[in-house]
Amino acid sequence: MNAKKKIPAFTLMEVTIAMLIAAIAIVITYTAYHIISGTYHSYAKKQDRIAAFSLADRLLKKDFLNADQIIRTAEGMEFQSGNGLVIYQFRDSLMLRSQHALRTDTFKFPLQAPRLTFENAEAAEAIDQLEYQTTLEGQNITLTYKKSYSSQSLFK
Repeated sequence: MNAKKKIPAFTLMEVTIAMLIAAIAIVITYTAYHIISGTYHSYAKKQDRIAAFSLADRLLKKDFLNADQIIRTAEGMEFQSGNGLVIYQFRDSLMLRSQHALRTDTFKFPLQAPRLTFENAEAAEAIDQLEYQTTLEGQNITLTYKKSYSSQSLFK
């Protein structure tokens, strides 16, 4: 009864090679996932910065257009209109916008040299132009917002 039955199985060498191939496939997949994930996160951060900048630009244009009068303050400016008061404060790395004392929006992008003027001279009280520089994605951008007053609103 020395009948030797052969059991179908893999040899130790075959199992080792299969594990090596699986490990290589896992390493390649993980590396590709890590690269794609990092690219996506950097793209999302870039889009968030651009969206914040775009929203701040749009709100400033709207506030300049709708304001009856723009007054300089120690930290920025106030937009007075029939809808209420909107206050902007400028810091080195952010701009704060308080709308009707209800909520405050924070825009995080660098502001360099905000210049508040009235008829091309440094504004003491009333403002008709805001100019500032910022850096967005490595590009220097200069933005200018201008308010045209009627003679009636200037004499108020």
